[in-house]
Amino acid sequence: MLYVDVEVNGYKFKALVDSGAQATIMSPSCAEACGIMRLVDKRFAGIARGVGTAAIIGRVHSAQIRIGSLFLPCSFTVMEGKSVELLLGLDMLKRHQASIDLAKDMLIIQGVEVPFLGEADIPKQTEEALHSEPTVPGPAGTTIGARSGAVSAPSQPAPSQQPPAAAPQAGPAAPARAPPPASRFPRGDIDQLMALGASEQKAIQALEATGGNVEYAASLIFDA
Repeated sequence: MLYVDVEVNGYKFKALVDSGAQATIMSPSCAEACGIMRLVDKRFAGIARGVGTAAIIGRVHSAQIRIGSLFLPCSFTVMEGKSVELLLGLDMLKRHQASIDLAKDMLIIQGVEVPFLGEADIPKQTEEALHSEPTVPGPAGTTIGARSGAVSAPSQPAPSQQPPAAAPQAGPAAPARAPPPASRFPRGDIDQLMALGASEQKAIQALEATGGNVEYAASLIFDA
């Protein structure tokens, strides 16, 4: 949403710029705060119909509004049921030949550039009101605010909550094989004794008993 800082009769607030709205609309509370409720022409009271209905209190034919460094005459339709204090519609934008420049992120009026407010400066109560207002179904799965006419994108279905697949249970772990005992004897001596039919452990034990003498160790293996 595009907002700019404005001022009416010394009252400062944030106005929504909406070129899709035909008329410039002010809330009754804002008109009271600005001190222009006494200027409302109630001959223009009625009911606004469209998506939902809203009560029109009347019309302020001319009041001065400050946008940036400009002081501009503006007319307002004072209407209930709106979630913004002031909505600058197409009538006001065309009257003052305003341009919405999204590349510069500015509202340009008569050559004066007025920056749009950042996301952090947008009135939070406006967003909350838009979310809390009643809605009606719109095309292609959208929803439309019954008071504001704001269109919301289709809600995405929540992902199905499926329990994570259980990890396969491993069978009983095989007992770890003990590493062969370390030997201080040459590998070749051990291999010679193993060639005689002895296990590696037996060959090492025979060499230990004979002080590393392969021939004596061999005789021990034969005698065993």
